[in-house]
Amino acid sequence: MKRTAHRRLTAKALSPLIGIAAALAIGGPTGLAIGIAAWWISRRLLRADPDRAERLAASRLAPHWPWTLDLIAAGMRAGAPFPQAASAVANAERGPMGERLARFAQAVHLGATAVEAAPELGRLPGADRLARQLDRSSSSGAAVAGGLEQLAASLRAEHRTQTEERAGRAAVALIGPLCLCFLPAFVIAGIGPVVFGIVADTVTTGL
Repeated sequence: MKRTAHRRLTAKALSPLIGIAAALAIGGPTGLAIGIAAWWISRRLLRADPDRAERLAASRLAPHWPWTLDLIAAGMRAGAPFPQAASAVANAERGPMGERLARFAQAVHLGATAVEAAPELGRLPGADRLARQLDRSSSSGAAVAGGLEQLAASLRAEHRTQTEERAGRAAVALIGPLCLCFLPAFVIAGIGPVVFGIVADTVTTGL
């Protein structure tokens, strides 16, 4: 919280200074316009976003997360309760994923509900669904391994769909630059000679 507040104060202090410096350096009405633009852009760039780092970290871990759930489910099918299976997988994986999973499993082991411990998983996809599923299983006694496997399959399907959507958006975004590059070339190389020939024939006939 202190770091976020510090970044927010820094953004508020630096943005006007950057705008004033740009305006004075260029001068005149143009300098004033550029100064305002520099202030606005710097304010946007320096604005604190405490969730951005977590979103990026979770997106990097997301492709591996379903495999982690499958490993936990395998441990539970072998007879281990969730906290022990999750701790074993966390110790094997290490890294950011292992650290999150270890904190989550430890909190559940110490008596917290899965929903209460879910923030330890951060923004990993399906973390809230996992927590609700674990809490329901603890109260009803239903086996949760199958549910973990179903959640893993669902997350894989969602990740695949999101990847295809991003690829589609990238293809659409490329149409504009491609048109800007190839349309002038087509006009110059394809239509230009025809028009030049017609003009040349017209001029020759007139002479």
